[in-house]
Amino acid sequence: MVDKFAYGESVRLFPTVKSDEDRATSILLATMELVPDFRAVLLGTTGRRVTKRGDSFFVTVHPKFGGRYSEKDIPDGLIVHSRKDEWKAAIEVKINQSDLDQNQLERYLRRVAEHKCDALITISNEMCAYPDRPPLRLLSTDKKLKKIPYYHWSWKFIAHSVERLLLEGKLNSPLEEKILQEFRAFLNDPKSGVAGFTAMNQGWSDFVNDLKVRGTPDIESYENTVSDWHQESAELAIIISKRLKRSVTIRLEKGMKNSTEKRLKHDVNALKKSGDLTASYDIDGIDYPLNIVLEIDQRCLRISMRHDLSDKVKTPYKRVERFLKNFHDSSDDKSGKHDHVHIFAKWPYVPELTNTTLFDAIQRMEDDELQGSKLIMTDKDSIQFVELTFSPSGIAKDILNRKKIIASIEREVEFFCDRYVKI
Repeated sequence: MVDKFAYGESVRLFPTVKSDEDRATSILLATMELVPDFRAVLLGTTGRRVTKRGDSFFVTVHPKFGGRYSEKDIPDGLIVHSRKDEWKAAIEVKINQSDLDQNQLERYLRRVAEHKCDALITISNEMCAYPDRPPLRLLSTDKKLKKIPYYHWSWKFIAHSVERLLLEGKLNSPLEEKILQEFRAFLNDPKSGVAGFTAMNQGWSDFVNDLKVRGTPDIESYENTVSDWHQESAELAIIISKRLKRSVTIRLEKGMKNSTEKRLKHDVNALKKSGDLTASYDIDGIDYPLNIVLEIDQRCLRISMRHDLSDKVKTPYKRVERFLKNFHDSSDDKSGKHDHVHIFAKWPYVPELTNTTLFDAIQRMEDDELQGSKLIMTDKDSIQFVELTFSPSGIAKDILNRKKIIASIEREVEFFCDRYVKI
């Protein structure tokens, strides 16, 4: 076991320190120490398997590794997990709007290497798709540093992990549940400094205008925009998961999962070609992904999901009718209930999809006129699938504002999940 007097200060669940970072670090590590299921979730993202028996866990803040280093080079915390082996990770924490920079990252990785730690974990409000794909990647050519495992936990990811554990209701004791509830209250308090992704970069409005007039933004503007979108995409995964109470992961193309740099380059090229920012999400228990497209040059947002149709009836239009009943409540006023939502239908051997508004399809179903609508191909005896697409109004007026566009996207995604993702 690590000598805590040599390695730093004890963590406190109720710290009295003035620094926001020190307070957040101490509360987080103390919660991990007191709630085994919580630390199992977080350490599981690093590949460590936590068991209830046969392992030990130690945490400290401001580990004193020794040597002639500036106080700024001392990591905020240290985690030591022992099972058959001993695994140590240095922790660097940022709160509020503070982000890790390249120089800090290199210095902390050097400390990890020099003092035989096994990994570096950074924690901040910056988002990332997966903890093992941090938002900030090392630019140094030092091969030894590049080999050090480096993980990132966003505060939103930590908060989401807490929510999931409380929702599952499988904690070992009422005391552990109470500790997590209090930790959740801390994370949700605006004074804690915890936040998600809230705004695109400062050059966002100029970038949008450049694309609108078919201009040519510089490569830095493209990279900044895509990097911001990657953070927002990660935030949306958490939002969708909370809304649907299901596990949600970002769908990445093969080859993009193992390299942040490759993903950035790929998505920059895609943005140059299409003018669109895109994200797709796999939802546990649902066959098809939820797709989000922000058409920057067209100033339009599209949220869509494909659906299979019930095979309990055979006639195509009857199968569509059965699907439409999921979205109709005869006790409500029909008008305005499905504004800006279209339904598309895919037919065998026909490249184009037929479509109409969801409101029109439901109204025709009620009037027993669906079979003669433009949605239905009467000469086909089978149908492959339908897709719902939501293109909300108001995006055009919000898109130039780097904060409003993020709030609008998140609000409309929540709306779509509530109304049109049927589980």
